[in-house]
Amino acid sequence: MANLILCDPIGEAAKTKKQSVAIRWSPNKRIATLFNNHVSSYRFWKRLEELLKERLGGSVVATLAKENTFAPAPQEMITEIAETADLAIVGVGA
Repeated sequence: MANLILCDPIGEAAKTKKQSVAIRWSPNKRIATLFNNHVSSYRFWKRLEELLKERLGGSVVATLAKENTFAPAPQEMITEIAETADLAIVGVGA
């Protein structure tokens, strides 16, 4: 007869910060967005970009979107963001 070992499935919850650290932003900084182009988040992402432009004005320098939702962003796209922006907001899976 085989031995059966039971493990307690209840663990301790990881402790996380209650609030994220605020990003200090100035008008001369540049921001870029990289969207993964997934259909289920399209409306959300477009609204996020609208809000960024409303609140940050001209500091939004690039709004990029991947052609293939499931493939990593091309190296050229990542290089462009790194060279043109001080901060990048990247969509899930981008």
